[in-house]
Amino acid sequence: MFKNRIGTFISNIIAIGVAFLIAYTFRFGWETDDTFRNINDALVLSYLVLCYVAVFVFYRGSSVMGRRGLLHLFKDAFLTTLFVAGLFAAIVYMTHISESIPRLFFGYFFSLYFIFSLIFTGITHAILRSIQAHHKRQTVVFTDREDKKAVVKNLLKNGADDFEVIGVAELDSKGKSTFYRLKTEKPDKLASKAAEAGLVLIDPDELIYEFERDKSDAVTFLKRHNVNLVIIAVDHLDKERMANIIDIVGEMGIDSMVTLDSFAMETFDSKLEDFGTLEVVRFAPRIFSDMALFIKRVLDIVGALVGCIFTLLIGIFIAPAILIEDGGPVIFKQKRVGKNGKYFYIYKFRSMYNDAEERRKKLVNSGENEMDGLMFKMKDDPRITKVGRFIRKTSLDEFPQFFNVLKGDMSLVGTRPPMVDEYQQYSSHHKRRLSLKPGITGLWQTSGRSKITDFEEVVRLDCYYIDHWSVLFDVKILLMTVFAVITGKGSE
Repeated sequence: MFKNRIGTFISNIIAIGVAFLIAYTFRFGWETDDTFRNINDALVLSYLVLCYVAVFVFYRGSSVMGRRGLLHLFKDAFLTTLFVAGLFAAIVYMTHISESIPRLFFGYFFSLYFIFSLIFTGITHAILRSIQAHHKRQTVVFTDREDKKAVVKNLLKNGADDFEVIGVAELDSKGKSTFYRLKTEKPDKLASKAAEAGLVLIDPDELIYEFERDKSDAVTFLKRHNVNLVIIAVDHLDKERMANIIDIVGEMGIDSMVTLDSFAMETFDSKLEDFGTLEVVRFAPRIFSDMALFIKRVLDIVGALVGCIFTLLIGIFIAPAILIEDGGPVIFKQKRVGKNGKYFYIYKFRSMYNDAEERRKKLVNSGENEMDGLMFKMKDDPRITKVGRFIRKTSLDEFPQFFNVLKGDMSLVGTRPPMVDEYQQYSSHHKRRLSLKPGITGLWQTSGRSKITDFEEVVRLDCYYIDHWSVLFDVKILLMTVFAVITGKGSE
């Protein structure tokens, strides 16, 4: 992986240099005596390199080179170019040299940089793959799983690019093992010089796997053959047994690795990370990258700033209407439950009468709730004012929540924040819907919220959102929200 990262870094630095020279020539022409005499020329190039170094450190892209098809290379090159362009624009603006950089040069450079980054990175990775194809680490797998083929295929699909499984030691419940030699062959249709050189990516599902039982045991095989690595992938964790394997392998000077899925069920994500001075394995239904969460927070801040401005403008018209009809506060503040059970106060334009909370208790006790489960909802709710019906129908009552987003209590997109009395009745599986920040909008709101009457369905939608979350998914939900607000879908 280190070689892959270094190859990516060098390829992009070269791409920056080449793109800068060509863009400079296109815009200013090429005169040997005059080129780069202006200190700003060298300064701009330095800023570009600095921006890429910063992006390289914080954005890793696809780390497994063998799985990188053209689409992944294109995606990484595009996102890298986008991040460098954004960071560069911010730096030149803050250093007040933006006026000395023609926009045409800016366009030339980043267009060329994207193209050369894609080409040079693709060539570098093809060369590294070719080298690795002839210098793979000979690997033996220890496993107690019944499907040996599935274990090997999973390692080939998700593992590094510089190893080759040559044997599998099948462990039984009594601590004994049966050893199989493994040969993987390419189908005739895929056998080619390019494939042998590692220049063609072959899906592990298309390989032919032949397991041949060996007369010797795994330890004897390790002693007598060229083996560089042992991988332990087990379902039934026996610490003493695993330690024994690691000791035997280590005594021979062979490295060993234990897959993280050996420590947990398949339904959980796992990640090795630092915890102070300790190294720990973290398990969660879904583990998000720091970069993805950072991008989500940036989008939240930008969206919240715009939303807060609209809230103030809308409030100029809504506030008098609320005061005239019912008096009392314009903003309704209510205690809600946020991420992992953290309490916060949610803000809305008040759409109910001042004694709405007392009325709610009576309505709940009288069986007026139309929801099955812990939430309360009813059509033609008598607690809602005339102004309230309008601002609810148009979703204008939600706008003050942009201030919640700006504070960090909420996100633009997330799950619905429950009330305290709802939360106190939660079962264990209900709380998982609070593993991300609650949002102004979400799947429940864009799925016809007035038609959903089962609380478990709300939980299912929220958990589906968490399990499939991505920045693009948030953008999709925001667009669906705009459509739902315009059409009035589900806002009764």
